[in-house]
Amino acid sequence: MKKSVLALAALGAFAGAASAQSSVTIFGVVDLNVQSVDNGSRTYSMSTDGMAASRLGFRGTEDLGGGLKAGFWLEMGIALDTGRNAAVWGNGTTPIAGSTTQEGNQLFFNRRSTVSLSNQWGELRLGRDYTATFWNWTVFDPFGTVGVGAATNLALGSELQAALAGTTYGTLVRANNMVQYILPNGVFGPGLYGQAQIAAGENAPGNKYYGGRIGYAAGAFDIAGSYGLTDCLDTMCTIDLTAWNLGGSWNFGFMKLSGFYGSMEASGPVNKATRENWYVGVSAPFGQWNFKASYGGTNGKDLLNGLDASQWAIGADYNLSKRTALYATWSSINNDAGARFAVSTQASALAAGSNSTGLQLGVRHTF
Repeated sequence: MKKSVLALAALGAFAGAASAQSSVTIFGVVDLNVQSVDNGSRTYSMSTDGMAASRLGFRGTEDLGGGLKAGFWLEMGIALDTGRNAAVWGNGTTPIAGSTTQEGNQLFFNRRSTVSLSNQWGELRLGRDYTATFWNWTVFDPFGTVGVGAATNLALGSELQAALAGTTYGTLVRANNMVQYILPNGVFGPGLYGQAQIAAGENAPGNKYYGGRIGYAAGAFDIAGSYGLTDCLDTMCTIDLTAWNLGGSWNFGFMKLSGFYGSMEASGPVNKATRENWYVGVSAPFGQWNFKASYGGTNGKDLLNGLDASQWAIGADYNLSKRTALYATWSSINNDAGARFAVSTQASALAAGSNSTGLQLGVRHTF
């Protein structure tokens, strides 16, 4: 599905020496759709990332001998409707001083930028990557946490900033300056997988992170739990956020059932804000079709008490080939009084307590 090329294979003797031991892969996703969102008034637009996140990436490995390998991974998000670099969660949510743009727009390889060493005992990876506590969100969501059906539509976001006086939470999805160790497949037990992470804040509020994830997968069964701490959400370093979650799935062949439950709690010297999230999902392949649906909810506690919501999502994909698919996704969020969760921010502002519905029709191609 992805095209592999030998590193600089046409460049004479250097390439001849390198190609025997190293390789570079160019890969990507392009996903574009037309979207209709009703947040009290209906908005029509062209949108990206309805079925998968659009991206362009380069990854490579080099065999160093003795079972040791070096690798790199550079991956950038693309706002395909405009061709711009896409702003994404993870140390990219805070405006730069003196600028109206988001920091995420300044990050070139904003999805992932890592270098690693690996052998039979695991992988040591350095750089920008997913946080351990985000993996369960996206792995067990039938919609992969993209588009109007994403489970993360009900995740903790701007409410935390409002409840705790403008604090930021940059590590919901990714973290910069990360050192992580990833378990090797099978060495410490059949089906066991996991990772441990630490990310330096480097004087940026909401970016200092410690986390880990452990899971077990065997045959049709997969389950994983994770825990993370984001230190110093504010400039005075008085507010921290802890997150934990548990996710799992069972593949029956004709369909896969999945579920998720998690909690995020930001606490300061006096107050705290807590949000609990859950969802159940199903995906069912049928020939060239894949049907999927999910239902989830979120409950606010403490400073977020009463800011609750639920979401329904249904979708269908039709594979024109191994690389190209057509898709349709519909979702609806029911907000309790005071909550403002929306299926898409690319629409009109949502009044507190109002509902949000959305429909996307699009095409996704991978290379």
